[in-house]
Amino acid sequence: MSKGETKVFISKLFFDALDEVRSQRTLDEVARKLQLLASFPDMGRISTSLSITSHFGDNVRTLTCGNYVLVYSHEADVVNVLALHPARLIVN
Repeated sequence: MSKGETKVFISKLFFDALDEVRSQRTLDEVARKLQLLASFPDMGRISTSLSITSHFGDNVRTLTCGNYVLVYSHEADVVNVLALHPARLIVN
């Protein structure tokens, strides 16, 4: 691993949700953003959504991928990809 590169760990919950995505465009976007997270772990916005923070805590970030929201946390040189939620189910 080169300097500045972050390890990315992906949860089973994320993989389970990914199986439900039917849009190839969204799948491609998710894959692209997962690759970018290793180099730019702070690229997502800090979540202020009550439905996200109540489930995953206050220190999570989100990235929009089509009609889905990728939820992850970042500490030091580790990114934990926690979930992939349909955007329509997220309540602010």
